[in-house]
Amino acid sequence: MQNNTTKTQVIIIGAGPTGLSMAAQLLRYGIDFIIIEKNEQTTHLSKALVVQARTLEIFQELGIAEKAIAIGQVTTAMNLFYKGKQKTAVDIQGLGEGMSQFPFALSLEQSKTEKLLVDHLSENGKKIQWGSAFSHFEQGENGVSAFYTDDKGNEQKIEAQYLVGCDGASSLVRHQLGFAFEGDTDPKLFYVADVKLSSPVINKNELFMFMIKKGFILFFPMEGKGHYRVIGILPDHKDTDPPVTFISIKNYIKQEVVCPLDFEEVLWFSSYKVHSRKAGSFQGERCFIAGDAAHIHTPAGGQGMNTGIQDAYNLAWKMAFVLKGEVNPGVLETYTSERMGNAKHLLQTTDRIFDMMAGTNPVWNFIRLNLFPPLSGIITKYDFIKKRIFPLLSQIGIAYPDSDLTLKSSIGKIKAGMRMPYFVFADGKQIYDYLSKPAFKILFFGDKNGSTINDTSIKIASHNFTEIPRTLFGNETDFYILLRPDNHISYIGKDACICRQLLNRINIG
Repeated sequence: MQNNTTKTQVIIIGAGPTGLSMAAQLLRYGIDFIIIEKNEQTTHLSKALVVQARTLEIFQELGIAEKAIAIGQVTTAMNLFYKGKQKTAVDIQGLGEGMSQFPFALSLEQSKTEKLLVDHLSENGKKIQWGSAFSHFEQGENGVSAFYTDDKGNEQKIEAQYLVGCDGASSLVRHQLGFAFEGDTDPKLFYVADVKLSSPVINKNELFMFMIKKGFILFFPMEGKGHYRVIGILPDHKDTDPPVTFISIKNYIKQEVVCPLDFEEVLWFSSYKVHSRKAGSFQGERCFIAGDAAHIHTPAGGQGMNTGIQDAYNLAWKMAFVLKGEVNPGVLETYTSERMGNAKHLLQTTDRIFDMMAGTNPVWNFIRLNLFPPLSGIITKYDFIKKRIFPLLSQIGIAYPDSDLTLKSSIGKIKAGMRMPYFVFADGKQIYDYLSKPAFKILFFGDKNGSTINDTSIKIASHNFTEIPRTLFGNETDFYILLRPDNHISYIGKDACICRQLLNRINIG
């Protein structure tokens, strides 16, 4: 045994989607890091399946969005069945049209998402330390040290300014920080399988949802002919029953679906209880937690992996700007306030959706079986409904109106705290074509040039636009938008001095 000490700026524990995203973001900001992972390689299991629009926007900044779309599947429609009969078909291909460059949800296995991020890091000269078992950390006023055993059995030590625990629901980092992980576990058994199947009904690149009396069975399209993810609930399963296998429930699925169906191959199967929990804090001095280490929830809406990626997106820029000496360390406290608020809201939302779809409440069950099918058919027919549903599912609707980095202000329909709205200029360029730089941005909308802000050590990217989308900003002109590096609005209004005051407040000087 030998003990070697390595120094870096940030230690990342865990190389799942959250840890890899944290690494990719720090790389983008030029921050040095070391990422360690107990497993020998990325997961070979498909696990999380849905990549939402906001994640694709983040991937676009990394230059990997098109690669993700090329190896994934855009789900075009949702078909609802009950007792073997189709109740409705919902066109969801362009559900978010006009709200994002990526107006859809992408089916992409977690294994492929992880590989995409690992390849991105590798192409930029960064490697993951696989087979490295983290044991504990020590932190003081000036830094934090992580201790682990590497793939050769040697004890190692890393010294850094910050540590981020992206080590999953059983997080050792969270345990050592002493954070509670409060919530509950649903008593019903949940199952998931990746299969190859043949069916005259389930045979398109579409989502198929079969409602049953006490639950549901979902078929998500995956890459390849006849390749689907099957998700469902076994409502009557007891803990004393024998372990569940796909063979043991195959006939049950076919009976409940009530349509011709043959399973040709089972690629992966797992069963588990659904947990809904959130940590009491996301920061303990120089240590942070993100992703499943900080919050876990039901799989309703495909939010889990995407939320972890957004945790990393939120934390990385703040950590980078502190390490570069551009903002004061107090800015890091907004990570917990912003992302804990989001996690709390997400838990409430996914729990409600899951309870409704699981059919546990008699009233919800009646609505689900009798009213939900015809109502779902009108989702894509009315813009005002799409404008409520897509931002919720895609996560483009996440906002931080009460953050210390947000000044209460608004122009037209747009309020501070929101993500910068997506729109396309007359020349075909999108607003996000101007927002990829990892920096604060000042946008001025008006016929003349806006005031410049150059009396702060915080680097600012400035853009002037004469074209103003009236549907978003009304008839207002000559106004400013101060964007954070994650493209959330800190201020929107006509006074450039307010932008300057906010930047000076968070400035290290």
